[in-house]
Amino acid sequence: MAGPLDREFFARPTVQVARSLLGCRLVVDRGTPSEVVATLVEVEAYLGTSDPASHAYRGPTPRASIMFGAPGHLYVYLSYGVHHCANLVTETHGVAGAVLLRAASVETGEATVRARRAPASGLARVLPPPELLRGPGNLCRGLGVRLGDNGLDVCSPTSRVEVWERTPPSRRPAVVRGPRVGISSAVERPLRFAVRGHPAVSAPRLT
Repeated sequence: MAGPLDREFFARPTVQVARSLLGCRLVVDRGTPSEVVATLVEVEAYLGTSDPASHAYRGPTPRASIMFGAPGHLYVYLSYGVHHCANLVTETHGVAGAVLLRAASVETGEATVRARRAPASGLARVLPPPELLRGPGNLCRGLGVRLGDNGLDVCSPTSRVEVWERTPPSRRPAVVRGPRVGISSAVERPLRFAVRGHPAVSAPRLT
């Protein structure tokens, strides 16, 4: 693999970061028996105070304040009290922005992901690989990302969650874009980005 992305990567306009993240890899619990590496194939951009669908739209509330802080941190929240969603904070300090991680493709650590997805029922044992990290809730569950990871600095060498550049960095996947999923405001904005034709992308598929 190449190396972790630095803070300058995230300190850019959110849409630029969202597109650039496709093809990058999430590396979780590196160097441990639970290490998982997964390639990002679908993300959504949330544009802070200019975006009614963003948690930061009304300013730095206690929950959203992290999005106004330094870029390169993890913003994790519980959606509808059911599943966790993970975002990467973007823009410069004081300007809110975040990229929701919607889907990834497991590269290594598949057994760990399957065990986390359904340890009791055994359902995850028969899931096709593209479905393991499809959707933001499944992505967090499979990677073991929870509320305790909120605020992690993914640019720190001690973080359990890192974001690594593409290999090679110049290899850019074909990207498609369209409306975001599961929101009620600003639904018309084409701020969802995905790797064209990748089987791990969630529904509805972008063309």
